[in-house]
Amino acid sequence: MLRALTLLLVLTACSPAPPDPAELLKEWRQTLQSQVSVRFDVTIEPRRRTFAGVLHVVNGGATAQRDVTAHIESDHRTVDYRSVRVGDESYLQHSGLTLPPGRTFSGMGLNDAPWVGPYTRDLSLDERYYHPGNLLSDVDRTTLRLTEHDGNRYVFTAGGVPHSGGFTNGEVRVVVETDDENRVVRVEQTTPSTDGRQQRLVAVYSQWGTAPDVLLPPRQTVAEPTEVKAGP
Repeated sequence: MLRALTLLLVLTACSPAPPDPAELLKEWRQTLQSQVSVRFDVTIEPRRRTFAGVLHVVNGGATAQRDVTAHIESDHRTVDYRSVRVGDESYLQHSGLTLPPGRTFSGMGLNDAPWVGPYTRDLSLDERYYHPGNLLSDVDRTTLRLTEHDGNRYVFTAGGVPHSGGFTNGEVRVVVETDDENRVVRVEQTTPSTDGRQQRLVAVYSQWGTAPDVLLPPRQTVAEPTEVKAGP
C-alpha cells in the first residue's frame, strides 16, 4: 500500500502542468510574426459575413499587405467589397461606391475625399474578424480557461465578450487547432449575442509563410477618390 501511494505521488509530481492560456496566445502571436504571411477564410453566422484573402504582417503584427474579399449581410443592407493594400497604398472595390466608366477600383488617400475616412474606418474594424493576431482578443480574459487539450486541439471557455463597457452574459467557447509547427490552422468561436442569437465564427488559416504577395490593381483601372460617388 505504501509503495503504491509513493508511486502515485511520483507520477502526479511528474505529470506536466496544463498549458497556460496566456502563454499559448503569446506563442501563437510570436509564430504569426515569424511566419509573416498567411491565407485566411472566415465565415460568421447567423448574420452572414465572409472574409477571404491574403495577409502579410510586420512589426509585431501590423498589416503590410492585404487582399481581402468580403460579403457582409445585416438587417438593413448587404455589402460586398475587395480591399487591396501594399504598404501605404490602398485601393477599394465596394458595392457602395459608384465609379467612372472603365474604373474598377478607387484610390484611398485619406485626404482626397470626405468619404474615404469612414470607409477606411469600417475596413479597419472588419480586420478584427480575420487577422490571426486578434485570436481571443474579444473575450473576457479574466475568465478565460483552457478546458480541453488533446494533441494539437485546444478548447477554451470564457464568461463573455465586450459590450457597452462590460461583457455579455453567457459562455464563450473557442476551439483552436494548430499544425505540427504550432501554427494556428483553424479557429471556431461560439459567442452569446445581445439579441439572443448565438454567433459562430469559423476561421481557417493556411499557407503560413508561403502566401503570395499582394499585387496592386493596374493604374488604368483606378479612379481618383474625387471621381467617386459614395453611398452611406
